[in-house]
Amino acid sequence: MKKLFKGIFCAVLCGAAILGAVACGDRDNTNDQTDGGTSEPTFEIAGDLQALYGTDGYPQAVLVAKTSVIEADEAAVAAMISYMEGADGYLASAQPADVVALLNDKYPAGVTPSLTAKNLNAQVIKNCSVKFSAASEKKALMNAYLQKLIGVQADSTKLPDDAFYYEGGAKAGEITGHYDVYAPDGAPALALANAIHEGNSAFTYHVVASAAIEAQVTGQTLAADFCVLPSNVAAKLLGSASTYKMLGVVTNGNLYFVRTNTAQSKLTDQASLSALIGKKVGVVQLANVPGLTLQAVLKDAGVPYQILESVSAPAADDKVNLVAFANATTVGPAAGCDYYLCPEPAATAKTSAFQASKS
Repeated sequence: MKKLFKGIFCAVLCGAAILGAVACGDRDNTNDQTDGGTSEPTFEIAGDLQALYGTDGYPQAVLVAKTSVIEADEAAVAAMISYMEGADGYLASAQPADVVALLNDKYPAGVTPSLTAKNLNAQVIKNCSVKFSAASEKKALMNAYLQKLIGVQADSTKLPDDAFYYEGGAKAGEITGHYDVYAPDGAPALALANAIHEGNSAFTYHVVASAAIEAQVTGQTLAADFCVLPSNVAAKLLGSASTYKMLGVVTNGNLYFVRTNTAQSKLTDQASLSALIGKKVGVVQLANVPGLTLQAVLKDAGVPYQILESVSAPAADDKVNLVAFANATTVGPAAGCDYYLCPEPAATAKTSAFQASKS
């Protein structure tokens, strides 16, 4: 029998608890076979947390720029915003293999990309929800989302100053400097694809391990001139606007429920979340944004829940029973839960439909 798990998606979101926010996708080689398939039981998508969150969804990752760059080189800011505005259109038309090729040489030595030709297809790219919206347009949504996270865990983030939200106005022109642009591995890195494709030599792009992204915008040396960050991390670390400002939202949720048993209900709206009562739900990065966002959604829906110490702990019949999973590598049909909340590309890569497409 073929081995179900090998490890393709490397650590998601951060050594520090808050860095789990990007949920960029653990390396999970559930389907990393030379023939592209497996005979083991697999999953199907059971729900989209972005849709379950409610109208307009939640802003999962944002783009920030150094305040000094905004003040000194508005042409660079205008160019980067333009590239981000074109990201969803480029990704919708590009071949997945071309996207992988664009990103591959942006990783430092020793970091294995989580996005590969074996786990990326057009549906996965779509599910990663890359679409830029200006900070000035998303301020209210961002603050509301952050407030929900604070309601779940007080120290998970903070409300930023109004000055953190870039008001726009940068004009195109001659770029006067050279700038380093960073993103964490996984789904957020897709936001850079169009910018890399544009080939402007004024920008150098870097895709780093998720646990390393915070270091690019903190400390005495601020390596990133532009950086994609989890929204809660950006607000917590940079919300004073003294060093960085938020240019806009770049990804809008890439977390999906998967199930093995088709008798389990699909999760289509907040009312359907009551189907989770009495069930065990494994959550990749429960202590970070995936888990915090799910808990916020359950609270909004009035659905009671508890956090179990382990998957072997008894489930309560009158609550949703959440179980922490460190990464998607350990998520499988025999892992002991009824549902799992996983980031893309791990969620789709675990489904039987995806495996059939790679056969």
